[in-house]
Amino acid sequence: MADIVRATPADVHALAAALTSAYDSDPVWNWLLPRDRARRLNLLFTGHLSQQVARGRVWTDIDRTVAAVWCPPGEWKLPVSYLLRNAAVLGRVGRSRLPLLAGRLLTLEHRHPGAPEHWYLEFIGTHADARGTGRGSVVLGGLLAQADSDGRPVYLESSNPRNLSFYERHGFKVRSEMTFRSGPPMWAMWREPDEISPSGV
Repeated sequence: MADIVRATPADVHALAAALTSAYDSDPVWNWLLPRDRARRLNLLFTGHLSQQVARGRVWTDIDRTVAAVWCPPGEWKLPVSYLLRNAAVLGRVGRSRLPLLAGRLLTLEHRHPGAPEHWYLEFIGTHADARGTGRGSVVLGGLLAQADSDGRPVYLESSNPRNLSFYERHGFKVRSEMTFRSGPPMWAMWREPDEISPSGV
């Protein structure tokens, strides 16, 4: 994992900007936050990354253009204390769309597979200025190497169909297309250990 580094509190603002840039054109986030999206996404990611950095779960490249939130096996659920601490931020981000935002997050947690134990790639995004440089693949490849050495699978939800081929090149397979009462679909993806294809990292 020499090409990637664990993020520190000093990295939070740069990495929140990277995730905001990455998810600004995402179909699900376009639906959830149709107005003032960039500012609200930045607020959401700043709060989330601040807490996840403190738990050692955020990884980046040496230029801080990629952010990945990487949860260890058995630790993917957000504790009630997290939700309580972030209630005000979620309210400011969601505003009138808060019921939709909260509903989507709760549904994803409910559908999250309980077994076998696995690593969870909660978020990964590359700043638009660095897209096409391979930095996202470097960070993802380093995390997948960690999962392979641990002998554990990896799970993620993709909210953008354009990203499916990227994940598939890294050994992920679509487990299911998740549909909801309202809003765009998402895709549950699963990767067994040592499944990186030759065209991947």
